[in-house]
Amino acid sequence: MQLYAIGKIMPARIEEHLKKVIRKRFSASYMSNAKWRKLFTALDPLKIEQAYWKFVDLDDEFRDRFVEKEDLMEKFVGDCGVGGGPFAYRRIEWVEIPKIGKNPMYENVPHMNFEQDITKVQRILDEIGCFETEQTARGIRIYGHK
Repeated sequence: MQLYAIGKIMPARIEEHLKKVIRKRFSASYMSNAKWRKLFTALDPLKIEQAYWKFVDLDDEFRDRFVEKEDLMEKFVGDCGVGGGPFAYRRIEWVEIPKIGKNPMYENVPHMNFEQDITKVQRILDEIGCFETEQTARGIRIYGHK
């Protein structure tokens, strides 16, 4: 996973770098900082444990925990452990909430898996606004850029 390290891209330049990547790779952007905060805040009561994340500047997706309301800052998700540290909302290409979460210590032990209620997730998303979503084989994907 290639994350922002001190010395590679200085924090003051991250927003500028992300804007260039987004203009180059995507034809549509669906989310603003406020819309991401609204989404994460609305889903907070569900206590979602796990999500798959795809950042605009990375080739691969990764599985990590979901953010909580207290992780949210105005332009960034704070240093909550997701993706290696603080990251800008605009960096999120998509986040996917799987129906079945997997315990990282016991991935191949089915009874250690846990269910996440993506029906409730979709219902909340439908109630609070217009989001670019897709049902996938794993769950529900919410797009920031496409």
